[in-house]
Amino acid sequence: MKVKLTLLIYMAADNNLDSAALNDLESIRKGSMFSEMDIVLQLDRWEFVDAKETIRYHVKEGEVKEIKRMGESNTGDLRILKEFIEESAKAYPSEKLIVIIWSHGSGVDDYNGYEGKRERYFVEPTPEIEEIAIAFDDSAKDFLDNIELQKALDVDVNIDVLGFDACLMGMFEIVYQLRNEADVIVGSQYLEPASGWDYPRVLEDLSLDGTSNKMGEELVKFYADYYKRESYDVTQSAFDVDKVEEVTKNLDAFAKSLLENLEKKKDLKYTLLSSQLFNKNDYIDLIDFVKNLKERFDDESLLCLSDRLLGSLDDLIIANHNMGDAMRDANGVSIYFPTQRNPFKETFEMYEKLDFSKDYPNWIALIRWYYA
Repeated sequence: MKVKLTLLIYMAADNNLDSAALNDLESIRKGSMFSEMDIVLQLDRWEFVDAKETIRYHVKEGEVKEIKRMGESNTGDLRILKEFIEESAKAYPSEKLIVIIWSHGSGVDDYNGYEGKRERYFVEPTPEIEEIAIAFDDSAKDFLDNIELQKALDVDVNIDVLGFDACLMGMFEIVYQLRNEADVIVGSQYLEPASGWDYPRVLEDLSLDGTSNKMGEELVKFYADYYKRESYDVTQSAFDVDKVEEVTKNLDAFAKSLLENLEKKKDLKYTLLSSQLFNKNDYIDLIDFVKNLKERFDDESLLCLSDRLLGSLDDLIIANHNMGDAMRDANGVSIYFPTQRNPFKETFEMYEKLDFSKDYPNWIALIRWYYA
């Protein structure tokens, strides 16, 4: 007999989050005591600890049972994630499936930080080290870029909710890239505290009879409740993937209108810098940006397109939470647009390869116009 829900957690902790992974494993064990879910967790630990093997566990009713020992794996290999999802879903069939990718994250910035120096686009090279996309593995010096992530999640089972227990993955381009891989996506626009998600609450209180949208809404609420008494700046959002195509069409038309109406780059600069920014100032809150731009321009057609875009974004975002003064204008979804410094060459070149840039080119054309 199928259980109602299987929860899969891909714990890519072969990095400096190793101790946080062990803390979460224990909290998941405790939370499973009163949970009806099947929980399968694959943990790859850091090279500087004794237990370097990747181990797959089944967690149920307070017991952690080892089901597969894999030796040293590379969490940045898309085949490892794909096999984990397909094998686990087959071994523990259920009516619904939630997949959580647990690790560091850095949104659409797919630069390989293990290679060291990088250079800015359109300017003289500037040495700098940056983070990388998702699920990075210090032993293998590898990670999953967003195109690889899409391929890894192209599995033979339906993913009802895809969650990122990681930083900066609540980006529009990522939702679009993964639009065919899950029904609902949950992620943060900003950095996550090392303590991550409240797993006991997820395991005990999630509505197993709820729709994907309902579960996404609850996951955002659990996260919000978890940090409401702390002094963190945090965000969390859930996205209805069925709505992403309409947003993309409206965003493309909006960017095209901007290109046709803008005369001076400084007009756009002031709007960008007055909008909510995240981490490296390469990511802006899309809703805050559109609202600020509406206040600066009075072109009727642009205002109409802005309203249409804001309406579709409201449909896309099932739930949104922000907390802390630094995140007060975070409205749920961010987008790539370097604001204070020129874009990194490697990041920009990878961004050009994303589905969003290829299918709807006016946003990246706007970035090119601004920096060229």
